[in-house]
Amino acid sequence: MPPKRREQDEDGANGSMAKKPRLTVIREIPELSTQKLNVYVFGSGTICELGLGPNVTSVKRPRLNPLLPIDEVGIVSVAVGGAHTLAIDHEGKLWSWGQNDTAALGRDTVETDAAKAEDNDLNGREATPGRIQGVPDHLVFVAVAATDSLSAALTSDGRVWAWGTFVDDGDKAFKSGVDVQRRPAMISQFRNVVQLAGGKDHLLVLDKYGDVYAWGIGQSFQLGHQVNTRLRTKTFGPLKVVGVKNVKYIAAGEYHSFALDVDNRLWAWGLNNFGQCAIPDQAGEGSCVERPTPATFFDDKEVVMMDGGNHHSVILTRSGDVYTVGEMNFHQTGIPKEALPASTVYEGDGTTPSYVPEPIKLTKGNDNDDDSLPLPKMKYVACGVDHSLALATDDGSAWTWGFGEVYQLGHGKPAGEDDPEDEHVPKRIRNTATADVTMVYAGAGGQFSVIAGLPK
Repeated sequence: MPPKRREQDEDGANGSMAKKPRLTVIREIPELSTQKLNVYVFGSGTICELGLGPNVTSVKRPRLNPLLPIDEVGIVSVAVGGAHTLAIDHEGKLWSWGQNDTAALGRDTVETDAAKAEDNDLNGREATPGRIQGVPDHLVFVAVAATDSLSAALTSDGRVWAWGTFVDDGDKAFKSGVDVQRRPAMISQFRNVVQLAGGKDHLLVLDKYGDVYAWGIGQSFQLGHQVNTRLRTKTFGPLKVVGVKNVKYIAAGEYHSFALDVDNRLWAWGLNNFGQCAIPDQAGEGSCVERPTPATFFDDKEVVMMDGGNHHSVILTRSGDVYTVGEMNFHQTGIPKEALPASTVYEGDGTTPSYVPEPIKLTKGNDNDDDSLPLPKMKYVACGVDHSLALATDDGSAWTWGFGEVYQLGHGKPAGEDDPEDEHVPKRIRNTATADVTMVYAGAGGQFSVIAGLPK
């Protein structure tokens, strides 16, 4: 009679055999923040982005959102997509507002007949922050991320819930057999997750063992997956990103991706037509970085944070220095013309700068219309589609630069001008609403920005 099999232990090895080596934990699952924040919005809200109700479509300078009172709702975390925003309150519950054409809000926003009869500029249910229902009451959410059309949320036990869709040339796909996910659904493939990051139509997921996963549209290799060219526009994933490991932080641009490993090496992959991956020898028209590749410029810089826009990126170091790289047609890199490096690529006329393929440190800032001042040290950076934001280390002030046509920079109209202007270098936001607030978060979509902070 054959001997009985010994039961397997929880590591999957037989009791008579050595256990499999434990994986090294790189980063712990985050806890719910206890800092309740004031939320400020500015820019264009013509498709409900601002979350200020059905009759506010434009805000020229940061405005406190009165629909998210700090002593009642108590928002502790925020994430901004292309045209919608996600937030978590102090109890770990989810909120959303903005455009809902692709179910990115995760809740029903169909207006009643009575509401439709009112003379409002916007859909009131999209333009007003609302709690997302349909998830188990016991869940505590600790982080959120948003793409243009998809939303994702991380629970305190490292699981991921998502809703909405990925869009490519009008085609929508959430997963096999589901075009649009209208309510939050748990994504079973993800466990032990510590961070989420959203691009235009792809999502990066980082687990506590330092592995990166990607999900979404991969036409520009932003997923880091080596797939058949004919299939690159299909929705793939979630799949593990091969070629980078021991990662502690991730970020995404519209069509490119970043990962920072425990040795403080920055990796990038995806679209690099304007050098936005900070890998200059693979930059140029139509160029992509097809697999995770070190951005060696930053090997000795000790990067702590990065973000990407449409075709530009902003990188922050531990010393508080801000570096930018990529397209500058709308001044989104914040580099004044007289400071352009020799590597700058120009338009066909030879005089109009197009992009900088090598990162450059920003040194000049604009405060009270003096654009020759030293830029202060920063603690946080973020990118919109064609504009950028940073928060100062010493006082939490918000600085913005780049494309500003619809007030997404938060500076209002210059004196004597009819319209807002682009900002060539980082400019400090000064207005009454934010004067006594220490900002700790910044995010932006295509036409609007969100900052959040602690009242002093």
